[in-house]
Amino acid sequence: MAAKGKRGGQIIILVALILIFAVGAVYLWLQMQQQQSAQPLPTAEPAKQMIQIVITTQFIARGEEITEAKVMMIDYPAESYVEGTFIRDIQSVIGSRARYDLQPSVPLTRAVLIEPAGGSVASFDVPKDFVAMPIPATRLTSVDNSLAPGDHVMVIGCMLLVDIDTQFQSKLPNEVGVVERPGAAGGEQAGPERASAGIIPAPDGATEGRAVQDPTLNLPLYIVPSESQRPRLVCQTVIQDAVVLRTGQESQPQVQPTPIPQEQQQQQQTQPAPVQGGSEPFPITLVVSPQDAVALNYMLLSKVTLNLALRNPTDTKPIVTDAVTQQYLMDQKNIPLPAKLPYAIEPRVDELKMPELGPTPIPVQ
Repeated sequence: MAAKGKRGGQIIILVALILIFAVGAVYLWLQMQQQQSAQPLPTAEPAKQMIQIVITTQFIARGEEITEAKVMMIDYPAESYVEGTFIRDIQSVIGSRARYDLQPSVPLTRAVLIEPAGGSVASFDVPKDFVAMPIPATRLTSVDNSLAPGDHVMVIGCMLLVDIDTQFQSKLPNEVGVVERPGAAGGEQAGPERASAGIIPAPDGATEGRAVQDPTLNLPLYIVPSESQRPRLVCQTVIQDAVVLRTGQESQPQVQPTPIPQEQQQQQQTQPAPVQGGSEPFPITLVVSPQDAVALNYMLLSKVTLNLALRNPTDTKPIVTDAVTQQYLMDQKNIPLPAKLPYAIEPRVDELKMPELGPTPIPVQ
């Protein structure tokens, strides 16, 4: 009986402990609920105000026209926007041109655009205090068509000079006229008399000469030139450093080739194709000073031959050259004057001409 009473007491104590823990848990849970209900609910942050700006959607090259496919509108925080910086109207940029190369996702501003009625794109490549001036060129005078925008070139000018009469401003020698004295027109017994002297052209276009004393005959002789005056050639650097703005070759009209029969095409395929663009002139636009532009304009109107020599872009120091004449060439290059020998080469050669090469033979397969 005593053992049963002891076991019953233990059960009662265990149940009591369980009830105590259960009551404590319920009490703690109620306290936590009261604290949560007492804390205020967090307030939602107000949404940021957004505006829309125009950005690029793809690469736009300098001078390229902007179309709807190349731009779009995106949201931009209004608090970070400064009035007048980014463009907010997409229609206002359609038809404009890019002043610089534009990468994708670049916000557009008025500073990077050229209005549809604005100036040319090339004008922005001309530095301040300089101008752009075109000159005619060929493959030979443009470094074998190897020039590209940004190249530095030296301009060489060559001209032919002749002696002229300072009063007449005409090329020497002068033509000689015959002076008729006053009197009978056809002699003393013919026709009415002339009241004044007259000058008529000399027969066969006689030209002014000079009198010399012949040493053998000891007599004066009057000699006249056997040909017209030979002009004298002089070449000199007229512009030391100019920058190529554009070559102009891309603007040349493309000539459609004439249809060739199939037989001729087969024959031409066996021969080397001729090099095109050897003598066809095309413009090359140079960036020069305003004074050099005036000088170039004068030389073009005076038919001065211009040639371009390519320079290293890192070498921009002035180049001082001497004008080249026949005398300079003979003296500086140590070219002797040929002696008058009692013999000569046969056949006679009056014109220098390189031998012409025939077509390249085709090796037998």
